Amino acid sequence: MDEHLFLKGQRVITPDGEDEVVDAIGDNIEVKLDKGETRTFASDDLQDNNSAG
Repeated sequence: MDEHLFLKGQRVITPDGEDEVVDAIGDNIEVKLDKGETRTFASDDLQDNNSAG
């Protein structure tokens, strides 16, 4: 099983850019965008910023 694990405070790459995880409940990951807005994404839509590049 290929399960994504995102932790509170972790920096991630979202479809909107690089942002910070606020909460992770199941497959729904709430992130605070650098522009101040908070959005929820499916974990499949996110990438750990450490694995980018």
